[in-house]
Amino acid sequence: VRREIIDFFITREKVALRDAGVKADTIDAVLASCIEEPMVLAARARALEAARTHEPEVFADLATAFARANNLREIGLGTGYKTAELTAVERDLSDAVEAADEAVAAALREDRFADALTALAALRAPVDRFFETTMVMDEDAEVRANRLKLLNRFANVFSHVADFGQMAKK
Repeated sequence: VRREIIDFFITREKVALRDAGVKADTIDAVLASCIEEPMVLAARARALEAARTHEPEVFADLATAFARANNLREIGLGTGYKTAELTAVERDLSDAVEAADEAVAAALREDRFADALTALAALRAPVDRFFETTMVMDEDAEVRANRLKLLNRFANVFSHVADFGQMAKK
């Protein structure tokens, strides 16, 4: 019965959000992060839609950063990479991911969804540097696995906010 009640209110909120101009893929992306509270869904979906509409550069950074990592990640490997084996560029990405994870968690605790998106968008530069200088699919299986675990960790930070893979590119 609890699940049916939650689904009822989520469905009502989805309709209200679409009527307010929030795109269906934005709503679905937020719901993919296991949101069950309609007010949280509304606030996150509106913040994400606002970034998409009014701050296209922030949205582009979010989408690009997520897509680059998500295209290569291997969920089965997990996220426990070995920091001692990271190159300088990999360490920079790791540090940025950890900082973003803390910033996102704090922003979400305080219902500052736009700040969570800004923290995620800040990952664009370090992930770009990573991909410009690093061959993820290294011949050495351990090096490759460690890099993929780092990308898994990167993508997991996004998953607390929304599943950006469900959103259309534009």
